[in-house]
Amino acid sequence: MKNIEILQKVADLVGFKFGTYDFAEVELEGGLVISNQTEGDFMVGDVVSVKNEDGTYTIVGAGEHRLLDGGLFITDEEGKLVEIREAEGAEVSVEVEAETQENMEEVSVELPEGVELTPSVVEEVVKALIPMVEELKTITEEMKKLKKDFETFKASSAYEPLKEDKVVASAFSTDHRYEVLRSMKSKMRK
Repeated sequence: MKNIEILQKVADLVGFKFGTYDFAEVELEGGLVISNQTEGDFMVGDVVSVKNEDGTYTIVGAGEHRLLDGGLFITDEEGKLVEIREAEGAEVSVEVEAETQENMEEVSVELPEGVELTPSVVEEVVKALIPMVEELKTITEEMKKLKKDFETFKASSAYEPLKEDKVVASAFSTDHRYEVLRSMKSKMRK
């Protein structure tokens, strides 16, 4: 009996239902299938795993993995994707480039030695940054609204702060606390 079958029987006994996920998978030249075990396309930083015959996954080691379409995935010792090379002659998505030009300002970046700026790297960086920029816009709007709400709340205060309340201030004065402690001490002696 395979591990996955045993696991399924245990899950059935305790009433657990396994969810189905649509992992990104790509076939290698040798016929093996690799996955990033996340929904969405492969991205630099993803952990790449080989899909075994029994449906389980094993993390790949360091190396170059040639895809059927001619592309290349390079992974480190931990199986993390460190570079994605497109097949020669592959077109860079014009839609992403156009969206980038509309929404982004020009920024100069110094690349470390040995890092090659290819169209595929630029495309992946842009894909990663677009959701972050949109999230920052949303957060900025929410912060403006919260600041406005706070200012309205602060202006509508009907009470003076406690530090200006004479009764409360006298109750917490040093002399008052000393008198309270003295009366407690005298009660204990009796």
